[in-house]
Amino acid sequence: MSLRGFRKSVLRFCDKNLRRHRKWGQAAFVAALSLTATHARAEQAREAIVTTQLGGAVEIVDLAAGKVVRSIKLDGTPAGIALSPDRKRAYVTRPEGHGLAVLDLDAGLVAAEVPLPGGPLGVAADPMGVKIYVADWYGHRLFVLTERDGHLIPDGEIAVGASPSGIAVSPDGATLYVANREANTVSVVDARTRKETKVIPVGQHPFGITLDAASGRAYTANVTSDDVSVIDLAAGREIGRIPTGRRPYVIALTQGRGFVTDQYAGSVTAFDLTTLKPLADIDVGDHPEGIAADAGGRLYVANWGDNTLSVLDGRTLKVLTTIPTGNGPRAFGDFLR
Repeated sequence: MSLRGFRKSVLRFCDKNLRRHRKWGQAAFVAALSLTATHARAEQAREAIVTTQLGGAVEIVDLAAGKVVRSIKLDGTPAGIALSPDRKRAYVTRPEGHGLAVLDLDAGLVAAEVPLPGGPLGVAADPMGVKIYVADWYGHRLFVLTERDGHLIPDGEIAVGASPSGIAVSPDGATLYVANREANTVSVVDARTRKETKVIPVGQHPFGITLDAASGRAYTANVTSDDVSVIDLAAGREIGRIPTGRRPYVIALTQGRGFVTDQYAGSVTAFDLTTLKPLADIDVGDHPEGIAADAGGRLYVANWGDNTLSVLDGRTLKVLTTIPTGNGPRAFGDFLR
């Protein structure tokens, strides 16, 4: 069997047997898939910070040069990623390392490590720069980490639905939105009281979640129902579904369009944010996972199966170039700067 075929077999096995992950331990978690989707960056991206899960590293990709310019070794199968508001630090979850690593991106080193129990996976940074939220894939909770005197300190938990994955934070930091894969719901959480204020039913096995605060909507990529749920935030309910390719995982928004990675289809589905209708399926690499957009209308897709980063034009819906990466690029979350 080829390496690509082996990876596909592993990923299908993990989806089929997800409910039994506590029995067969962390090995399944390495191949489990995720996560947090992204809106367009406020400026043109210079670099992509890519977690290469199988390679045990976080890579800094120079987008203009089209190549990896620095690799930061990190054990524990690095997976989820969020960047600080000043884009100088990366917060990276380590499912097999049981914790979170804090990376100094300019220095190119691991600045700190924070041990956490369970299965840390999805991660999001408070836009106010005070707190970091980490989803425990094995449980029903988020870990809250607070920065004090230059150190990131565990600061309690928030109860949510089963197997939380993607996390989105409102621009003012007041509200969290959490995709609960095993519960088929989104938890709405008051960040101040740390209480779940509403539970919104969505499609089957939501993973990535993207917030579009300007339009008052959120979007979840529903892995096993092969669609995207559209949520009206004010009404607190799902208002529509958009069909996608097989195994949608992460969503990015730009140019009045949404873009969702379809893992098993090797494509990205583009859809119109006004009509909520699909526009095109764009072929990318094998098993696309993380996706993010910048202000120039470009999208960057991490292809876990063939170790590449696809660069897409959000206007023409064409692939512009493909950049080689390390082994098993995941890059789910906020990874452009």
